[in-house]
Amino acid sequence: MNITDEMLYAAAPEAAERWLDTLPGREDCGHDFSLTFEASMAPVLRRRKRRWKTLALLAAAVAALAALLAFGAGAERPDNYRVYAAQEDGMVSYFARPKDTGVDLPFRPLTPGWAPEGFVRDPDKTKATGHAVFSYHSQEDSDNLYFYIDQWHGEEQNGLFAGNFTLEDVEVDGEDAILIYNPDTSLSRLLWTHGADVFLLSAKGLEREDLFRIAENMKW
Repeated sequence: MNITDEMLYAAAPEAAERWLDTLPGREDCGHDFSLTFEASMAPVLRRRKRRWKTLALLAAAVAALAALLAFGAGAERPDNYRVYAAQEDGMVSYFARPKDTGVDLPFRPLTPGWAPEGFVRDPDKTKATGHAVFSYHSQEDSDNLYFYIDQWHGEEQNGLFAGNFTLEDVEVDGEDAILIYNPDTSLSRLLWTHGADVFLLSAKGLEREDLFRIAENMKW
């Protein structure tokens, strides 16, 4: 799983509070430094204070993300799942397993055969082996109306993101899928599998019907 800057900064405040609260307070540290040493270190501490605080927050966020993935992989997840998602403390973890993981099938990226009126396709992003991303945005409001689709080939995928979302079991072309949405922010994600591939449609500002129409009109 690739941990993005957005995921780190979203998880950092809560993770830092949990992690830093376990450390002893300054009053519990019993060593007394000499006045001479304290004076000589003061300029260095002022320069380093902000950097170390940032590093501590990022380290705490990474630890929290790992813990949340472990939570999502817990005993409640069925052994025969195709798609699965769980939510705890404002973080959603998801897992998806394609049907044909044991079959050596070539990777063939699919592209949306339909997009809402006024949406245009962005330049293709770099494609890693077995991974493709296609993104679209509205010409009228590219910041608040957009969607993009990740397609992974032949392997289980998992990830997580922050936010108070609602999880709903649905279907895409007769296959199990999960709709993850937040009505307050209009952010949505639709997770499903097809053959040897896992798909994740991420969108902002799109109606429910649009999400399913995009997902069910993928083409070679």
